[in-house]
Amino acid sequence: MSGERDNDRSPWWDPTGFWQVGKPLADLTAAPWLAAWQSKSAIQALLDGVRAGLVGRPVVIGAGAGRVAFTLSSLVATVGHLAAASGQADDVSLSAENVEFRTYQFASVSAHLYNVHTRFRAKPLLVSAPVDVSLTISGERLTRVLADHLRAVRFEISDAGRMLVRPARRPHWLYVAVVPGVEKGTLVVRPTGWGRRGRLRRFRWKVIPVRLNLALPDGVRITAVEVRPNLLEVHLRVDEWKLDLSEVAAFARRPQ
Repeated sequence: MSGERDNDRSPWWDPTGFWQVGKPLADLTAAPWLAAWQSKSAIQALLDGVRAGLVGRPVVIGAGAGRVAFTLSSLVATVGHLAAASGQADDVSLSAENVEFRTYQFASVSAHLYNVHTRFRAKPLLVSAPVDVSLTISGERLTRVLADHLRAVRFEISDAGRMLVRPARRPHWLYVAVVPGVEKGTLVVRPTGWGRRGRLRRFRWKVIPVRLNLALPDGVRITAVEVRPNLLEVHLRVDEWKLDLSEVAAFARRPQ
């Protein structure tokens, strides 16, 4: 009878039995490289498995309009004793390069995930709320993206880190210097002066900013924008991020 009881016990990585909902998670714990991590929490082992399987490798998630391709460059997780006992991670930071999503291409993307935990339903989920995301896009790529939406003008970012707007048909005639910002969650550009060639004339009066209404998903908002030499960095706040837990486990089990 004692042997039967031992067989019915939940494994070390799942003392409550919750994680046995999906077979991929059970397969994950059988991986040889996981044997050295048996003193860690289940979520820490899962994140370590993802790091070991994906960092430095190209990754493709989803298909069609939802396809995202990137190279994961780093993943750092902080799991305190209290968080480990409750099956959570205090925070997770990750960064990726060469990110492609639909027609957008970003030089780099970094994300800071807070309160990472599992949510058990018919399909278990890995959840984080909130998430801070930083997107970096090159000036050349920004020019191409905006050209599809604003055909009359051309946006560009100079080597000095200034954002300029030029007439699309005659870009060498003149330019308007603008400073991007965020007002009440909306992306705006405020004209600060105009010029020809290298000479910039500042406006003597305050110009009303132009609002750029972007179709962002629900629960996503822009918090800040920074212009750097030949780069634009956009900061976003995502209220909640969810991912199928079996997909995460599959990434962790990926052959090295």
